[in-house]
Amino acid sequence: MRLTAVTGLVSGSAGCSNLGMAEAGAATFADRSRAWRVALAAVGGVWAAVTLPFPASAWGDWSWLWIDDVYDYPVYAQAAAAVGDPYVVFGALAGVSFLLIGLALLPDLDRAGWGGRALAWLVIAGGPVTVVSYLNAPEGAPLHAVWGSEGLLLLAVGLAGPVAAVTAKRPWRPWVRVLLAATLVVVILGVLAFGYWPHGCLVLLAAEAAAVILAAPRGDPALDGGAGARDSRSRDVSASINRPMCG
Repeated sequence: MRLTAVTGLVSGSAGCSNLGMAEAGAATFADRSRAWRVALAAVGGVWAAVTLPFPASAWGDWSWLWIDDVYDYPVYAQAAAAVGDPYVVFGALAGVSFLLIGLALLPDLDRAGWGGRALAWLVIAGGPVTVVSYLNAPEGAPLHAVWGSEGLLLLAVGLAGPVAAVTAKRPWRPWVRVLLAATLVVVILGVLAFGYWPHGCLVLLAAEAAAVILAAPRGDPALDGGAGARDSRSRDVSASINRPMCG
């Protein structure tokens, strides 16, 4: 009888330990990494803005006049001279921004259903696509036909936004879903504001990503308030009924 009681106590203690670990795990990686992922997206946007003048200046009248004025700064003139072909080099380096923004978004958009995951992975795919595109910009490049393909990928990103908004259900805030749905508008505004893509688009996509990350639902819906919190409290009450007594 005593052996049975001791076994029950050990099992109960193990159950309590596992329960405590599960409750501690409520703060998921997406929650713990929120601050540095916002920083990651911001770095991606800043990098796109800083490198934008190099490829944009090659298009002359297509870009805004301030882009040409940037070369008055010695650091830009020296960097352009150092790489030989600033259009190809700094155009391809926009792939870094794609990767930073996409990786920053992925943990949160993974909670937004398959549409959210598709959006995040499309942004990540922009990294290698952009590199291959710019490296094949010269006429004699073996894959010259893929030059400019990052534009099609940006279009796909924009069209994936509304899908992500549909699959991102409660507890995603309505305004965040509206922002996801407007991703194509963000992409277009990036071209109009900076006069060049993909860099200009990436600057505004980084801002959108930061807003989405900050407002995305937490692993524990109770942290977000509203209906999600009520559902969470209901689940907590139900779970407490079957919870083992822990001493």
